[in-house]
Amino acid sequence: MEIEIIQSIEKEQDWVIVDGEFEQFHISGDNIDYVEDTINLMQKAAITCFKYPFYIHFEGYDDGITSVLAKRDKLEIYYQNTGRKVHTMSNGKSYHAEIPAYSVTIPNYEALQTAFSEWFQLAQDNNMWMITQGSCVHYKSKFASTNISQEPIILIPGHDAQELIFITNQPSYQKEDSLRVIFEE
Repeated sequence: MEIEIIQSIEKEQDWVIVDGEFEQFHISGDNIDYVEDTINLMQKAAITCFKYPFYIHFEGYDDGITSVLAKRDKLEIYYQNTGRKVHTMSNGKSYHAEIPAYSVTIPNYEALQTAFSEWFQLAQDNNMWMITQGSCVHYKSKFASTNISQEPIILIPGHDAQELIFITNQPSYQKEDSLRVIFEE
């Protein structure tokens, strides 16, 4: 897969507040199935840049809490309420639904594959989805928040999972050539 790397001047993300000084890159593949490219890019970056265990953090839907937590027999999952609600409808009735958040410990490659197969659809649905070395994700103003000094590399899928957004304060990854090395076969 050929990749394109674009350094972002606008350092904003849809669902995550990142405090501190950092560089941000948008990395995408060249295949028609951009979601598959994003999955491959995110997994490759996570395996290359992080040591096991690392963490996947994501938000879901209020009616999916039980199914996510049912995976606790295979994966270590921490659940928290974001404090944010959305107006939604189910069975012809409208209500305010709480948005749940999860942090999943990834101790090995098998767990990484499981987490992606179980929950990456949430990233495609434009829910918050993020990979970090540590578990330092908090909620500030009802949105996921982390500090780049505590998490020097943050991996986030872009809108509709069309790309990988690579956020870093590490000088060794702040140039296109050094990033490209991560994805070489």
